Amino acid sequence: MMNWTQRMLRYSTLAGVAFVPIAAQDTTSAGSIAIIVFLVAVGLTVLVAVGLAALMWLLSLRSPYAAVGAEPKVAPKREELPEGVHLPSPSIQPLILAIGITITAFGMVFRGFALALSDNFSIPIIMVLGLVITVAGFIGWIREGHHTAQPH
Repeated sequence: MMNWTQRMLRYSTLAGVAFVPIAAQDTTSAGSIAIIVFLVAVGLTVLVAVGLAALMWLLSLRSPYAAVGAEPKVAPKREELPEGVHLPSPSIQPLILAIGITITAFGMVFRGFALALSDNFSIPIIMVLGLVITVAGFIGWIREGHHTAQPH
């Protein structure tokens, strides 16, 4: 635990969070304070973001169309594509891929969150999770493309 808190204190400035250990106390209490500050900072940011998103969604449900600056429009008829033209169908895989790459980058910044297997070897958990999500996004996107390219 001591090694983990020391690494977290060392890499914390890379994430924009300054953990300042209290010099008069031992390092375990400073590490505890650093973890609490980190969790409060991230937790409050997520809570405020989710709260604002929910508030905006609720306000948009109660507002008439003219109040938000857009009137309901009838969608124009979709053009028919010429024979032989193929457009890919909508997919969630690019979003999954983007989330995986973001988590991987976050894991590179927070290398201190690692599972130590020996003195010289540790596995960065967040980065591995991001890589797994990224590979799943790539494989899913390729499989969807393969399925849509096959004749019906």
